[in-house]
Amino acid sequence: MFGFFESAPPSSPPDPAKLILQPNECQSLTLPDTRNLGFATYGSTTPSDPVIFLFHGLPGCRLVGRSWDKLCQRIGARLITIDRPGCGLSTLADRGLTDWPDDVVSLADHLGIKRFSVLGASGGGPFALACARFIPKERLRGTIVVCGIGPIEALLDAVPFLSWRLMGLTKWFLKVAARYLVLPSLMRPYRTGDPSRLKRVLEDQATTPEEKAQFNDESSDTNLDDAVAGLLEAFKQGTGGCYQDGTVLVRDWGFDLKNVDSEKVWMVHGDQDAQAPVKVAQWIDERLGGGRLRVLEGETHFTIWKNHSEEIFRQSAEA
Repeated sequence: MFGFFESAPPSSPPDPAKLILQPNECQSLTLPDTRNLGFATYGSTTPSDPVIFLFHGLPGCRLVGRSWDKLCQRIGARLITIDRPGCGLSTLADRGLTDWPDDVVSLADHLGIKRFSVLGASGGGPFALACARFIPKERLRGTIVVCGIGPIEALLDAVPFLSWRLMGLTKWFLKVAARYLVLPSLMRPYRTGDPSRLKRVLEDQATTPEEKAQFNDESSDTNLDDAVAGLLEAFKQGTGGCYQDGTVLVRDWGFDLKNVDSEKVWMVHGDQDAQAPVKVAQWIDERLGGGRLRVLEGETHFTIWKNHSEEIFRQSAEA
């Protein structure tokens, strides 16, 4: 299967200009424990405009903000994206979900930002929920999770064929399988440092006609060459960061969703999402108290951004 990815060229070579990082994309903060925290700034440059911290998916890095730079300029929002540990410019460290809010607040303090909202995409969703749990309301205006993934418990409860249990074996097995089988399999095609091969991998991930049209739309802000640059940067330090990211997500999250103040938490999910089943989002919504989830008919993990990015970012900016 992966041999096909390696031999077939992409529809067009990646644009070399897209592989060059700009100064706003190469920023870092030295944290109190001497770790580096990589970040990038996009969108509005007006200090008084609302700030959105965007958390990338898996695999991913801070360059995810490129896709919404123009949009955030247009709606008047400052967009700040952060590398998680071991990805991009951030130091590899064993940091859990409950540690992430402290890093976000440290960066906000460094940038002189008093209030902000957070937006977690896919694998960034749990990190956004951790912020909703641990960052005081005086600092955090709102939290949005788009196509977010859930904990192992959600799969066990929400997906019928996984709902059986035998002395805890199912949960243990799923965690081991996710860490040592599923995660390496997902990461393998992205580990090449060849931009053309990476672009081909991304093109072959488009399975529906809508996704193929989206990836081939040159006017779209979701540019495949930007995604290629993002993957190259995500694995800049090797595979350790992405494996660490995945390991954190299959562990116990370290907090109970029922203890999240969900008044200003919103979830958006496509009912055709094959990467993050909507049943898992419904499971999370139930534990948040219900009424926080909006399911969009016909949308997948990818098309949801093409069709609903502006309303998602506007809601985040206006929270």
